[in-house]
Amino acid sequence: MDTLRFYFVTWNVATKNPSQDLNALLDFPSQFDKNKPLPDFYVIGLQEVKSQPQNMIMDNLFIDPWSSAFNAILCRRNFFMAKNIRLQGMLLLVYTQMKHLTHLREIEAQYTKTGLGGMWGNKGAVSVRFNIYGCSVCLLNCHLTAHEHLLADRINDYNTIIKQHTYHVKETTNILYHDYVFWFGDLNFRTDHPSGSSPTSEEIVAALQKIEKDKYTSLLKHDQLIAVMKADEAFSEFTEPDIQFPPTYKFMTGTDEYDLKRKPSWTDRILNKVIANNYENLTLRADLISYHHIPHYTVSDHKPVVAQYNIKIRRGFTSSILNESPRASRTAIRMRSAAVIPPSADGTTVSLDATDGPLFESDFAAQEAQAFANYTEKTVEFAPISRIWYIGDADFRTQCTLSHDVEINPSDWIGIYDADFHNLDDYIVYEYLAKLSLPHAHSTAGQPRTITLSFPVGSGVRTPGFYRFIYFSQPNNDVRSVLGISEPFEVSSKEDKLVSLDNSEPSPSTSSPAQPGANTNNSDIFTDFTGLDVAKLSRHFANDLNID
Repeated sequence: MDTLRFYFVTWNVATKNPSQDLNALLDFPSQFDKNKPLPDFYVIGLQEVKSQPQNMIMDNLFIDPWSSAFNAILCRRNFFMAKNIRLQGMLLLVYTQMKHLTHLREIEAQYTKTGLGGMWGNKGAVSVRFNIYGCSVCLLNCHLTAHEHLLADRINDYNTIIKQHTYHVKETTNILYHDYVFWFGDLNFRTDHPSGSSPTSEEIVAALQKIEKDKYTSLLKHDQLIAVMKADEAFSEFTEPDIQFPPTYKFMTGTDEYDLKRKPSWTDRILNKVIANNYENLTLRADLISYHHIPHYTVSDHKPVVAQYNIKIRRGFTSSILNESPRASRTAIRMRSAAVIPPSADGTTVSLDATDGPLFESDFAAQEAQAFANYTEKTVEFAPISRIWYIGDADFRTQCTLSHDVEINPSDWIGIYDADFHNLDDYIVYEYLAKLSLPHAHSTAGQPRTITLSFPVGSGVRTPGFYRFIYFSQPNNDVRSVLGISEPFEVSSKEDKLVSLDNSEPSPSTSSPAQPGANTNNSDIFTDFTGLDVAKLSRHFANDLNID
């Protein structure tokens, strides 16, 4: 594996609830194409999710309708919610496959308000950043100031977000410092014609109907976003694929007809930025797979826009390094200066050195290996748990092994999750590592460490079932990393334990010889209740039957 596929959705849902099937929005394989490969990440950015006070209260108590709808589709296909964040009507959902969860490092979510001079969150940005397989990724969903004549306010929104939207991860405190940045949302840029020659909405719609398929150059030359990017006023650091779909705003709700109260515009966009040459001997890149709108969704006055990218990561990255030799930290990797080399006009990246000559596939592989030779990925492996954890046990112990580079923070914690969990925020209970870990002998420098975890009475879950441990490294309240996930283990009730003990003890009738003259051939198992605790057995059956 040397690439990760990201699938992006941006959609202004105009305060409506989901009323159409969302499978097509996520490009899921049909029943005739079940072998179609799925993305590694789904990134969904919504704007204008209903956010009146009563809705916000309900959404804090229960999952909002849009998140619920996406969960129903994605979790059924074994995607997991890695992180989500909401700011009033802006919602960002990041899903990934299970195999990537334990490679997510330094996950952080942030927001910036730009409405009413920064006091109101109806406009602004929400983001999630993380490291994965040695690369830093920033995913940002925004909703900028509306109306055609407020272009200066949109430019100011962008610059405010760039300055104020900061992170706690040392190497990537700013959005633009990440290896990969994807900026999407309702950017609200409109078409802007010279004064005196501005066409009406009716004239723009008539012109769109005459345009040959996917050829919108004549109208896009009046697009405000393209203009400000060229003028270095905003988003000049970003690139956007060629737009080959019609304007996505504004439609009459429930139809495919433009609402002539507004000029048709490409308000909904997906941009990207790659620091291609951030590491010596390695060129990062984001390869476009598709960029288009999905016209048949009519619940909103906007059409959703989707994009797929493959991003370059380290070739052949291993899932565990517990048995590898010691290495230096990521800071030992030689990074280039702050200068960013943009793509050339034809979309290709600039080579590292013009004097290096042509590079072949084997050359790239060797250079990538050299570039990441000093990189390590901190991991925790839980020992297999074969015994049953009985609720209320005085002491339940297990072990986990930390790779040599794991630094234990005071706030590191272990969450207990349902074995079939699908959201990293859905822990049932948690305990700080400092409370669980027992004193252990000093380990040899550069070698893995095995620690014993002791769960005291009162910790753990209260309901029988199957669960998992997840180890989180948390250097501060804002940043966390997933270092390890255990295999499922069983938790049972004390009543079950007593029943199992009773069943294992020999009964008096079988441990003593038969009495002379006794008839042992005709005993009725349905009427012989010798030594049976009926109350205990009824509780056991009630747990198994789970009668509502």
